Amino acid sequence: MNADIMLADRRRTVVESGSGALEVIVPDADAAVRWASHEYPNSLAKWHHHPQIEFHLIREGSGLMMAGDCVVPFRAGHVALIGSNLPRNWVSDVKPGERLARRDVLCHVRPQTMKALMACFPETARFNLVLRRAARAMVLSGESAQAAGALLEGMGDHDPARRVADLIELFGVFADAPETEASTVVTPGYDLELNSDTERTVNEAIAYVTENLAGEISLEEAARLVSMSPSAFSRFFKRAAGIGFSDFVRRLRIGRAKRMLATTDRAVARIREECGYDNASNFNRRFLDETGTTPSAYRKAHRKAGRKPSDNADR
Repeated sequence: MNADIMLADRRRTVVESGSGALEVIVPDADAAVRWASHEYPNSLAKWHHHPQIEFHLIREGSGLMMAGDCVVPFRAGHVALIGSNLPRNWVSDVKPGERLARRDVLCHVRPQTMKALMACFPETARFNLVLRRAARAMVLSGESAQAAGALLEGMGDHDPARRVADLIELFGVFADAPETEASTVVTPGYDLELNSDTERTVNEAIAYVTENLAGEISLEEAARLVSMSPSAFSRFFKRAAGIGFSDFVRRLRIGRAKRMLATTDRAVARIREECGYDNASNFNRRFLDETGTTPSAYRKAHRKAGRKPSDNADR
């Protein structure tokens, strides 16, 4: 494992207090810019928040990004900037026992550090808009995402001084991204009171869903696991995660089906079962609602786009 990664992970901990569960990231004594890479699943990959702003690149896999009150799909190449203390999580679609060794890359810096930079160098004043937009989770696409992703990857091979230059260039990419390649996804005015019980409950519910995606999942069982009534849990999850519990389950299941249709030769019926749907008509209806097309048409379109299957139907 990269020495930088091991050192960084040893300096991460979670403090639970009356004011909330907070991921404490202790920076290097001689560095204001922190870079790390993680595999998945990972104990650090959960719904959490911290004071640092976070540049985040997904290198492999697909799933759902949760930030504030929004849930958006991601796949390899996804780049996002998450503001200070905005709760976030990236839930990857993995099979039981599967690990993504190079799932993501991230860069942390305190907003105060950037404000000090802007005070000393007026040339960087435009970065202030990036900081404000980060409070609503900024997502890049197209050439802007490619440029930001390359910078985040390159940081891992650079010394601390070079990473400062990378960070400034990274902010420049976000500042210069055209409207067609940059968007914010959190509702304006979003404000969730974070506390240890909120974060623990959300993470327990997410763990229950991801561990049982191919089997039976019920609102009642999720509520029982977190010691809440079904109605109270339903309201809580929608407010905290920004999406209804059943909608969250559906989007994860259909996301898995899309990946398997595009990358494997498995029969549609088998894929349906592995995504937790016993009934073909229900699966087809949910898939159509989520994607606007049928499973067979989706597979055909992705085969035309040149994607090759990764395994056979009889595996």
